[in-house]
Amino acid sequence: MRTICSFCKTVISPGAAPDDPISHGVCKSCYERILTEHRFNTRKYLDLLDAPVFLVDGDANVLAANSLAVAYVKAPFAQVRGSLCGKVLDCINSFLPKGCGKTDSCPDCTIRNAVTGTYSTGTPVSGRQAVLTRVVQGREEDLHVIVSTRKDGDIVLLRLEPAPSV
Repeated sequence: MRTICSFCKTVISPGAAPDDPISHGVCKSCYERILTEHRFNTRKYLDLLDAPVFLVDGDANVLAANSLAVAYVKAPFAQVRGSLCGKVLDCINSFLPKGCGKTDSCPDCTIRNAVTGTYSTGTPVSGRQAVLTRVVQGREEDLHVIVSTRKDGDIVLLRLEPAPSV
């Protein structure tokens, strides 16, 4: 399936063949223009959602987050925006020299795989359970979450809900 920006008609994703069906989305440049020129308040919109939500790019960099997400990670929004998900969530691997997304454990990360898989294929993830080992105030702890993703244009909506500990 080909994806074309609804605003500027730029090809976001070329698809496998020229005759693939067309889907529409919003490219990164138009998304940023919507935010600045039209003063669309993404955070206010995201705050209408009932779970912690991050808008991320294909590399799992956080572009925006709602208030529940910022409260969930206990970090100011300025620290969250532009950071990799693993860093935002205090993943133990983000503290290693290679950092988030580059360690030997990262290819097995449920959150990263959900984001990158949805970004590359457009296939959403719904209700996938994950356990993330993180470092909080110098101590390791497991964070149990339910991961859901959905792609819109060049952006992936990442929803993290607290999951019961096993």
